[in-house]
Amino acid sequence: MEAINFDNLNKTPVRTKSWLNINDISLGKLNIEEIKEFNNVTIKGEVNGVNIQKLKNNNLFPIYKEFIYGVSEELIKQGNEHFNNGYLITISESIKEPIILEFDFDKDNKTLIDNLIILGKENSKAEIIVKYKSLDNSDGYHNGICTVYSMKNSNIKLVKVNLLNDNIIHFDSNVSDVDSLSTADFVSIDLGSKYSITNYHADLKADSSTSNIDSIYLGGNKKVIDINYIVTHTGINSKSNMNVKGALQGEAKKAFKGTIDFKRGSSKSVGSEDEYCMLLSKEAKAKAMPILLCGEDDVSGEHSASSGRIDENKLFYLMSRGLSYDEAKIIIVRAAFNPIIDKISDPNIIEEILEQVNRSLKNE
Repeated sequence: MEAINFDNLNKTPVRTKSWLNINDISLGKLNIEEIKEFNNVTIKGEVNGVNIQKLKNNNLFPIYKEFIYGVSEELIKQGNEHFNNGYLITISESIKEPIILEFDFDKDNKTLIDNLIILGKENSKAEIIVKYKSLDNSDGYHNGICTVYSMKNSNIKLVKVNLLNDNIIHFDSNVSDVDSLSTADFVSIDLGSKYSITNYHADLKADSSTSNIDSIYLGGNKKVIDINYIVTHTGINSKSNMNVKGALQGEAKKAFKGTIDFKRGSSKSVGSEDEYCMLLSKEAKAKAMPILLCGEDDVSGEHSASSGRIDENKLFYLMSRGLSYDEAKIIIVRAAFNPIIDKISDPNIIEEILEQVNRSLKNE
């Protein structure tokens, strides 16, 4: 096994006071299995208008975009140069059914470095669901990078679902390049792994481009969650919305960093972000740093982040109707999560997500 130093990960675009311990995250040295072929992959949704090609090392997509931000430069480099699974997905028209990629971890498939490139051509529309799931309790390592190109008047929805066990290290870096009149939707369902370090950057480089981020996370035991979302407004009349909901129990720790950056020239642009964390135990810890950066006068930005204990009045009401504490807790958490989960169009994956939420909340 190889020991790799994972320090200063998931850096914020701007720094704040170091004593807050939110500018980045350091995990120290972690042992990583040797990189081998990852074979447990299932792809669904190969229909007319969709072309899925296996990526090969040193034979990447010819259009190159600098991967700004990401969990770290080293992890992005690993994802580009040493991936053991990767695909180029080209969308040429509007696709009704989702395209689903399932990566299943087990004792024989413990290390995954995946490189996904999604090209949404002009006037195309599609939903791509990428699910990472553990089939047993084996430890493991995941480093994923994903680049989305939303060309003119396209609508590409990327859904990332983390159903990994509590013994897996999970790094996930994503970037969307959004052209004029195009929309990039990012939906993140983060329910598993020991360490979950995620990064998403939406680059609204063109006029009338749009980014929507909808995310839920659930932490238990001693899970560590670090979320870093960045939206860069460059085009005129660009729009972004960031909606994040989470719950922590046990001794879980979470840091949320959300940045909306209005660059000079992005006049008449609008951006908003909201993050709320429910604390289900006294030992759970939550930090948040919402950031607004502005280099343009004629823009509108809103941001908020908050955390708090579960509403005692709601608990009392539900328990007075005959529900147990765990049942009432699940209903309250799911009420916050459901509007985001419902943005996924595949009912089987929704069922898996809800089962994982129920199981995680009951086990604490």
